[in-house]
Amino acid sequence: MKKHITTSLTLLTAALLITGCTTTYLGRIVTMQGPDVEDYRKLPSRPVANAADATPMPQALDADWMRKTAFTYAGRRIDAPDKLDALLRNNGTTGFIVVSNGKVIDERYYHGYRRDSLFKCFSISKSILSALFGIAQAEGKIATSDRVDAHVPGVKDATLAGMRLEYPLDNLSGFEYARGFAPWKQQPRMYYTTDVRSYVTEAAFAYPPGTRFVAEDLSPLLVGVALEAALKKSDPDATLSDYTSQRLWQPMGAEYPAQWVLDRAEGGIEKTESGLVARAVDFARFGQLFLDGGRANGRQIVPEAWVSASVTAPSKGSPNLFVEGFHRKLWWGNFRPGRTRDDFYANGHFGQRIYVSPDKSLVIVRMGSDGGDIDWTAFLAAIADVWTPAQ
Repeated sequence: MKKHITTSLTLLTAALLITGCTTTYLGRIVTMQGPDVEDYRKLPSRPVANAADATPMPQALDADWMRKTAFTYAGRRIDAPDKLDALLRNNGTTGFIVVSNGKVIDERYYHGYRRDSLFKCFSISKSILSALFGIAQAEGKIATSDRVDAHVPGVKDATLAGMRLEYPLDNLSGFEYARGFAPWKQQPRMYYTTDVRSYVTEAAFAYPPGTRFVAEDLSPLLVGVALEAALKKSDPDATLSDYTSQRLWQPMGAEYPAQWVLDRAEGGIEKTESGLVARAVDFARFGQLFLDGGRANGRQIVPEAWVSASVTAPSKGSPNLFVEGFHRKLWWGNFRPGRTRDDFYANGHFGQRIYVSPDKSLVIVRMGSDGGDIDWTAFLAAIADVWTPAQ
């Protein structure tokens, strides 16, 4: 009997692999076998257009900056370009950009990636979503004080229906969330679902909303569903991809188009917890946008108050305040010595980072196919700690 079951599963797996089935949950589990930076190629997506007249960020390239700004990470002294190259290349890095005072100081690519290559940013998508929410709130379409059931239909659980959107934005929802890619756990069900809108209405709670911080991925999916529904109230054809293009990507001057991965091709919704795919230089531009208080090209794109609230530590005793930093509105804060304003960053799987140090007027982007053996937040903070704004 056991042999028969094993044979049947082997045949099923083979059949799914042969057909390349990615239109069902089980098919995705079998054929994709866990997230990777190229899996967006196997899934449906929508384009995010950039402006036709977009121009590159100003440059002041200085590949030798390490000699003037030697830094130490985990006992390793990095004081020359070849040392930085070796560390980055040997730890899965595919793109690395340093922007100081709004100018690109260094830009490197590895393992076949180039300036125009697409990079899946994973949870950096959450910080993009946060910016979109802030814009939509300023337009009166949605608010952090809104209940979930004001925008998300089909919610039967009273706690979920009555939860204010401020909680999922701070990852204080209290959702039950099991990591690991066994098919019955929340992480793969969230990542591979073909019906995000229905899936979020079934979220279960482990803690009362607002009482405990958990870095889970259901909350940004729920926020994305709520935001889409809010946009559709005034425009039934609205999509999060179009809204990203019109309110963020084009106004901030993104150099290249991007794309959002969808849960399914027909009538799908954007995977707001992990699905944005773009060029590294445009992630750097997004970091610069938040460094500049939401302004770019002479206009306020993301409300300044939203940017400030996103990158300022919450009050003492808040569950999203930690010894080393904080989490607010789908951004992370990093406490560093001697700062007048805290560093902050957008954080993605496989070591994807947009790291911003306001006191140093510095933005650093790291993209990779895996995280290697580096704590990338600590690594980028080590650079920021020794950087001088005049550089």
